[in-house]
Amino acid sequence: MDRRSFLKAAGSFAVLLPWAGSKAFAQSQPRYGGPFLICINAEGGWDTTMFFDPKPGNNDKGARMNNSYTTVGTRGPFSYAPVSFRVDSANENSLLLHSPEGFLNNHANRLLLLNGVDTTTNAHSVGKQTVWGGHPTREYPSVGALLAIKASQDFELPCAYLSDSGGYLKTQGLVPLTRITSTSTLRNIAYDRRFPASATNLLSEQTSQRIQEAQEKRIEQLAQQLHMPESKEALAHYNKAMLAKNGLAPWMESLPSTSINLEQLRPGAGTVINPVLQQAELALYGFRAGTVVSASLSLGAFDTHANNDALQRIYLGRLFVLIEYILNKIAEPDMELADKVYVVVGSDFARTPAYNTNSAGKDHWNATSLMVFGPNIEGNRVLGRTAANQHPAHVNPQNPSQPLSEESGGIVLKPSHLHHELRRVLGLQNFNSSHGLLDTPVSLL
Repeated sequence: MDRRSFLKAAGSFAVLLPWAGSKAFAQSQPRYGGPFLICINAEGGWDTTMFFDPKPGNNDKGARMNNSYTTVGTRGPFSYAPVSFRVDSANENSLLLHSPEGFLNNHANRLLLLNGVDTTTNAHSVGKQTVWGGHPTREYPSVGALLAIKASQDFELPCAYLSDSGGYLKTQGLVPLTRITSTSTLRNIAYDRRFPASATNLLSEQTSQRIQEAQEKRIEQLAQQLHMPESKEALAHYNKAMLAKNGLAPWMESLPSTSINLEQLRPGAGTVINPVLQQAELALYGFRAGTVVSASLSLGAFDTHANNDALQRIYLGRLFVLIEYILNKIAEPDMELADKVYVVVGSDFARTPAYNTNSAGKDHWNATSLMVFGPNIEGNRVLGRTAANQHPAHVNPQNPSQPLSEESGGIVLKPSHLHHELRRVLGLQNFNSSHGLLDTPVSLL
């Protein structure tokens, strides 16, 4: 709903009248049923040569591009770095988190890989803006925010856009950004008349009902007394928030009694990514409850200007565990999400095709990769490419899996190409007039 429509509704008090308790709210409101979106940002700039864009040779200046391997693994259309991602990269006997080969063995049939995607920048803020907002020079809302905005026009959604504190989270004020990062926080909001929130109500049902009726009467009285549009809008916002809060209970009640943690997935791996795993769990159960529409997650710290290979292998291992948890959870029949959830994984940009002198680190590099999963997206495909020196390479716009020279009409894939396609499959084309994208659309999804 835009500002004018909201003010009109507030002026007629249409949004101030549907008084109801939490159960009535949950039962009477139509339930959002998809599509849903999870965007995962590898914060800082991942090294794509450490997983699905391997470079075992030298760059055009004769420098080694990767010191962790000398050969390349293949599986169908995918090439991968033959490395392992362990808890301790310096110890090959330490716990295995994941590997590029293992991930492809489990998920290649669902994976659409975009390689050689040119972010045209090496600045973190611009890279995240371009990858997740779709435009290099304009701070558009993220694609997750756009989906939440669209869904909120037709549904009462308490937490349409869920996020942690990382990634690219621009909304332009068109949809609230909700930072509920744990089950305990959600419980405290949903059950605000309990202390602690896991206990029984402090007040009897009759007393709670009388309090609610008094609150409703007070708002009705205020609605009759207010005349200024700004005051009416503020009251409408307040009442909408109170009604939306009542819709949190179904979400809360659907969550498992024990939150997901890394030890459940990789015993002995510790707790380091528990917060983002639990954020993903909240999002997925929020999808199922029809309370959440999109979620932006982030996992760091990939900005490896020193000790690149060892650190990237640790962080990529954690990232692959997170992605796999999400994909496996989506596929569980009782979640009823398999044909509704899109997952996009990216980063600010990539790392340079050479190491820094004396630090074994790598700096920022514009040519990156993106992973996409979702309903009706054909997996087991690689679109776009980098040249042997890791520069973005031109491909056929009619078939981006095939190389084609620039002179013959070839193009370099950019984040905007993916955003054109995401807007199409998510039904967001109406935003093209107000938030236009660069580059001609290319069939990817």
